[in-house]
Amino acid sequence: MGLDVAQAGLAFTAGVLGFLSPCALPMLPSYVAYYLDRGAEVSRERRLLGAVLFASATVAGFLTVFTAVGFLPSLAVRLIPLSEGVLVPVIGLGLLAVGLLTAAGGLFSRLPHVAVAPPAASGPASFYVYGVAYALASLSCSLPVFLLVVLQSATAASPFENLLLFIIYGLGAGALMVPVTIAAALSKEYLHRRLMRVMPHMRKLNAAILIAAGAYMLLTALLK
Repeated sequence: MGLDVAQAGLAFTAGVLGFLSPCALPMLPSYVAYYLDRGAEVSRERRLLGAVLFASATVAGFLTVFTAVGFLPSLAVRLIPLSEGVLVPVIGLGLLAVGLLTAAGGLFSRLPHVAVAPPAASGPASFYVYGVAYALASLSCSLPVFLLVVLQSATAASPFENLLLFIIYGLGAGALMVPVTIAAALSKEYLHRRLMRVMPHMRKLNAAILIAAGAYMLLTALLK
């Protein structure tokens, strides 16, 4: 079976959840705060152009980490003869279990969190490094879901589709970084205040999405 919409959708959603994971999300306000210190003399157009450039460099860091960490294990998984009928309920149960543990609040409380400072310089290279660090921090919390994406790669039709799966995961993680960076560059303190307000609720949102995705996959497997 080749890479289908369901596989791509799971990989993309898992990437979004990785971006919003409790291990990585606390780094985001410091990233946003970086823009609060940028010179007020910079025009709105230059701030917007810089935001797109820096966000793209950060997303490139995401893609580097997730493809490097996921691609080789996914090639090994391809050697295991697993059918879609086996994988779908296994992944569904995995997502449901991780979601319930996340909702309980104790799953990630004892895990080491990677604290990374915002970029010290304004060049794309520093934002690329920041993207690498953010991706590694997100894996501290999202590793169980990431491993489920690796597991589902067993049904990919070719190594290229394996690679594509983790590129989609990285794009999912970066999908929010671009608008967040643009909003931070343009709205300044407002976005920073809003982020600080919603952060306490992100664990519940992550848990709800994981439980819903797991339940959907289990239901799909039962109805076949």
